[in-house]
Amino acid sequence: MFRHVFVGIGSNLGDPRKNCSTGVDAILRDKRVGLSVRASFYVTSPVSPIDQPDFVNCAVRFSWAGDPLPLLALLRGIEEQMGRTREVRWGPRTLDLDVLLMDDLILDSEALTVPHPGLHVRKFALVPCLEIDPDLVHPRFKRPLRAFLDSIGDEQEITLCGSQPC
Repeated sequence: MFRHVFVGIGSNLGDPRKNCSTGVDAILRDKRVGLSVRASFYVTSPVSPIDQPDFVNCAVRFSWAGDPLPLLALLRGIEEQMGRTREVRWGPRTLDLDVLLMDDLILDSEALTVPHPGLHVRKFALVPCLEIDPDLVHPRFKRPLRAFLDSIGDEQEITLCGSQPC
């Protein structure tokens, strides 16, 4: 059975845009991944109490032939290959890959929560997902994702990269 998955992608160390592109390419090489669409790249302010550089973020939607936990394993493996360490929570990272949505699935396990528990309060996750599909509905809250944007303050900055390096 195929599921439509949205994965959030971010980086703020090294060459963040290249790291994000490399992460997307690694996901798409997996034989369980089908048709995909990638959102634009955005420069975003960190949502963290830790002083760190801005992030480059995007999202990718693809079809996945499998269950959620093997997808999580794939994403964690790619993060590790890209040099991700998990020493400082919410700290800088070479690559961050988060399962944001899997169709209408609601999953609460020790290893994975879907939809991502922070999706509805993070512009850097919402905006790229809405670029791909402006009609997305949050499965847990049964509200359009775009409805959450107005409740997020201006302290979360997000700027489209465009054709310029970011």
